[in-house]
Order: sequence, then structure tokens, then C-alpha cells
Amino acid sequence: MAQAKWLVQVDWNDDGDFSDANEDVTADVLGLTLEHFRDLSSGHLEAARLELQLRNDDHKYSPPNTSSPLSGNLKPGRKTWVRAAYPYDGFSDAGGTPLSAHTLDLDSGFAWTQHLGGFQIVAGGGVETDSTQGNGDCVATVDFLDANVSLGCDFTLGTDSADRGGLAFRFSTTSDYLYARVTGSAIEVRKVDGGADSLVASAAYTWPSASKRFLQVVLHGTSIRVFVDSTEIVDTTSSFNTTATRHGLFCDDQADHAWNAFGGWVSMFFGTVDSIHPRPIRSAQYCYLRALDELERLTSVTLYTYSASPLPQTSDEILGDILDYADVDSGSRQLDSGTTLVPSLFSPPIWGVQATDEIHRLQDEEDGFAYVDGHGYWRLENRTHRSGGPHTASQATIKEVNDGANAFFSELVWDDGAGNIENVVFVRIRDATTQGLQTAWTLKEKPSFASDETKDFLAESEDYDIVAGQLTPLENTDYDANTAQDGSGTDISSELTVTHPNTADFNGKGTLIRVTFGATAGYLTLLKLRTLNAFLFDDPLLVLAEDATSKSTYGQRVKSIEARWTREVAVAQATADSRLARKKDPKTVLNVVVSNGSRANLMLILQRTFSDRVTVTYSDMGIDGDFFVEGHRVTVGEGWTRVARELLLEGV
Repeated sequence: MAQAKWLVQVDWNDDGDFSDANEDVTADVLGLTLEHFRDLSSGHLEAARLELQLRNDDHKYSPPNTSSPLSGNLKPGRKTWVRAAYPYDGFSDAGGTPLSAHTLDLDSGFAWTQHLGGFQIVAGGGVETDSTQGNGDCVATVDFLDANVSLGCDFTLGTDSADRGGLAFRFSTTSDYLYARVTGSAIEVRKVDGGADSLVASAAYTWPSASKRFLQVVLHGTSIRVFVDSTEIVDTTSSFNTTATRHGLFCDDQADHAWNAFGGWVSMFFGTVDSIHPRPIRSAQYCYLRALDELERLTSVTLYTYSASPLPQTSDEILGDILDYADVDSGSRQLDSGTTLVPSLFSPPIWGVQATDEIHRLQDEEDGFAYVDGHGYWRLENRTHRSGGPHTASQATIKEVNDGANAFFSELVWDDGAGNIENVVFVRIRDATTQGLQTAWTLKEKPSFASDETKDFLAESEDYDIVAGQLTPLENTDYDANTAQDGSGTDISSELTVTHPNTADFNGKGTLIRVTFGATAGYLTLLKLRTLNAFLFDDPLLVLAEDATSKSTYGQRVKSIEARWTREVAVAQATADSRLARKKDPKTVLNVVVSNGSRANLMLILQRTFSDRVTVTYSDMGIDGDFFVEGHRVTVGEGWTRVARELLLEGV
């Protein structure tokens, strides 16, 4: 039975790292379940859900326990990170053992090959370059039998400023490979092509000498992403050596850097604690911890804005603006270039709607896929994403028997997929006509103010659908104040300060107006919002795509998309046609369970993710085809020795 190395961490003190005492909870995990499924009917994805069962004999994870070393920090919202590695090597061998003579810790079926220079085991764990170098690059690799993998190690930067270390990947010959190296001030991705070394990409990053950090490379087709700890530093592409399956260690020459805990490290989940529930019983003490990815947080974010990107606007730009509004880290995104949806003149408001609903709406208009990945990064796959590499070729084969080379399933559930058919697709679009300068909103009440009092008013237009270019408030035009509510007292308008303090977060159908009175108490007798451009929506236009054969065979199955951004017929028609082509015919749906019964199984469990293409064969049922991964449930138990993954698959 193949085994992986697992690492479960919680940033209990909320300081942005996972290196403090008690933040590695791996040893206390008695069970783990991770679910992340796509609804195949709507195409929308729910938040990833992590459930941990923690040993709690000492009530370390009991929030009421003031004697816990985590007292005061057992709170929702703490960052949670789950990683796993296969193959894995902690280099537990005698000091001085050449790496090529060493067997990987968790699977003797994998083996190190030293191609250039040499590495040796350090007493107590880890490796270093040996002392007989001086002839150039040191490279040692393991054949993962897969070019599209994630790998990493704990890397300690030494004092050698001339010869730098890092990770080698997609190695085919001593003259052809790629590598990522740490310079101390940057992370570089480089390639050796025919023996010629050149820079692919570089990003500034300060890595102090003698500092140990987690260095990770994620490979997906031509995409190369380099992470340090949980942060992406380099995001680049290279079409060089994309089929090479050897990955490992790199150093420019003999140096004092150190490598440890190397393996096929995959970030399985990155999110925040949602709930902590100790459950003491007579025979044992447990704590159940639930964590969710960031999609869940956005269910509680309401939008009052519009996309601020320059016109015309693409779906990835609009999604970026939504994420900006929701305070999503700008560095935690990997978005495909999307379809141009908003042409010119105006961008429609996103007013009083839930952020996740708006993201799902945007996904429908792109006819793509929006989700949060295992690194906690927001992803947008555009409508053509799966028609390009590496999705055009199967990344793994799953069979009904263990043939020693391919993965095999222990359970399979089949569905014909007819419930997900759509053979009539409507896209309803609206243009708008400008009404020019208008009063978009007027306060109906005449509220009282104490001296020096401030009040905020959300000015939401009832008369206009889009409000753009709010004018600066003018005394006796946009606001008045008097000592009497009916306006018969003293005019104290000149004492007021009236501003629009937050047009970034409140825009598109109105804005926030802040009124501050001066030394004199009184009444606000007039307050209004004038806008340079007020728009009214035109009558809706319905764009249609349908398939007569599918309607005749399966009956009419209608999907209606209420477009917010799209308003050009050609763009709407392309969206309808794209969705119809995907959904008009049934696609077989499989739920297959794969356990860690072989090397191929565990590689499949850890390394394959959303949108990856896999082949399933089962001769007894006549199943032999390619499927896309659309979801999974990972369960771990029995001291990390039992691992299973249920895959939701839909036919290509």
C-alpha cells in the first residue's frame, strides 16, 4: 500500500505563517475529509470543505480551556493549510551516503538518479552537495512518470553567493532541463536547452542566508508556478520539455545549501477555520474542526459597485474587480484571459447582490469555470481552457483491476448524464440609453442633527438603472440645512460638510453621502445626488441557440441566462452557442473511488485536480473513454495509512 507524507497546519496566532508552536497539528489528526464538488447541472462550484477530527485528550483544542497553550486563539477565521507529498523523501539515511545509493523513505519503487555532480545525505536528515564538485551543475532527479505534477522541498539557503540551489524539473538529458533557483534576492526559473542556460522568468524575493523555507514548483502544461511557503512568487510559461517526467534537486555547483523533505508536494486545501467543536466522550476526547475555502467568505459579501476596469471589459477584468471589492488578495489569483463582454460607454452596476452569485453569473456569461484551488488562489478558466494543453490528452488511466502500471478503482457509480442536458439556451441582454445629467436621488426625510454630528446616507436611485459620474455636492443645490425642520429658521447650510467618501465601494446605482453638521444643530432640509450620466435600460433582447435533434430525443431542456455585462448580440450568441455545444448531448457521469493501493493510485489521488483529463476503462460495462475531473472527496484515516479519493467525472 502506497503512503504519502501529510502536513496539516493552522495559523492559530494569526501572524501570517505556520511556524509557531502547536501550529502543526498533523500528529493530532485522527481523521480528515476534504470535499470539493461542482454541480454538473449549473456548472457552479461550492466552497471546499475540510473536516478534521483531532485528538483532544488534554483539551488543547477546547476553546473554554484557559490552560490550553492555544487559549484565546481557538477562533474561526484562522488560516488552515493541508499539504501531502508522494513520492516523499526525508533523507533518513547515514550521513555521507551518496543520494544515488539512498532509497526514498516512503516508496522504494522510486529511485534517485544523479545526472550531474553529486548530492549526499546529511547526518540527521537532509542532503547537501558533496565536496568533490567544481565542474558545474549538480542535478539529481526522481522519475515521477508524470510531467504535470507539483513538487517541493524545505530549502535552506546557505552563504554561497556564487552557486545557487533550488529544484530541477522536466529533466530529459544533462543538456535539456528546467530549474528554479534561489538567489537570495530573487527566484529564477531557467532552462538548459542543448546545453545553453537562459532565463525564463524572475521575480524579486528576499531569502536570507541560513533561512529555511518551503520551495514548490507546480507544473501544468506550459504553466510553471513557483511558490515560497504559501505565496506564489513566479507565474510563467514555457513550452520547453513539457513531456519530461523527471524532477528533483538542482545546484549551480558545490555549495553549502541544504535540501530536506523533498517530494511530490501538493497543496490540497487552503482556507479558514469555520467552527471548532470539542466532543468529549467517556472513552476518548475529540475535537471536530471545520474549515472552508474563500468562496464561502464571499457568500457574506454584498456588492454595491460596478467594474472599474477600462472599457472594453473582459470577464477576467470584471472578476478581478469583484474580487477587489471583496478584499481578495490581488496576488492570490490566476485568471485566464476572458471574453470581452462589456463593449463601451458604460459598465452595469452590481448593486445589492451577493458576491458568489455575481461570480456564478459571470461564469455563465464567460461559459467558463470559476473556483478556488488547493492553494487558495482564485481561478478563472475561460470557455476554451479545456480545448488546450494539457487537457487534450489523458493524464491518467483508471481501470477495474490493478495491472501494475495504471490506477484502479474500488467502487464505481454510473449515470447517463441526461439530467444535465440543455438543448435550448436563452441569453437575455439589455443595452441602455443615457439621459445625461440628472438628479438620481433625493432624500425624502428631513432628519435632525446635533452640533458636529455626522451621518451617512446610501443614495440608491429608484428612477435610473445606472448612475455614473456623481457630481461634487454643492451648497443650496444638492444640500440645505436650517434650524427649523420646515425651513423657516436660519439657513445654516454653509456650516455643513457634504462628501462622497467611498465611491470605490458604493457606485453604479448611487453612492454613499456623508453629511457633517457644524457648530449649530438643526435639520437637513435638502439632500440629493446629481450625476453626470444617468442611464435607463432599453427593452431586453433575447438571443437563442437550440438543437432540434436533442429536443426531439430528450424533450425541451431550457437554460436562461440573464446577462448583466453582455449586451452585443454577437457576443451573446457566441455564449449561447458555446453552452449549447457543451450541454445538448448527455455526457456520462462517473463517481469512482480510488484508494492508496498502488503507486499509480496515490499519484492520481494527489496530483490530479479540476479539469484534468483522465481515462476510465471497465470492460464488463463497456466503459472506455475520457472524462474531466469535476470534483472530489478525499478521506484519510488509520494513522494516515488509509487514503481514498472519490472522483466526480464527466465525459469529455
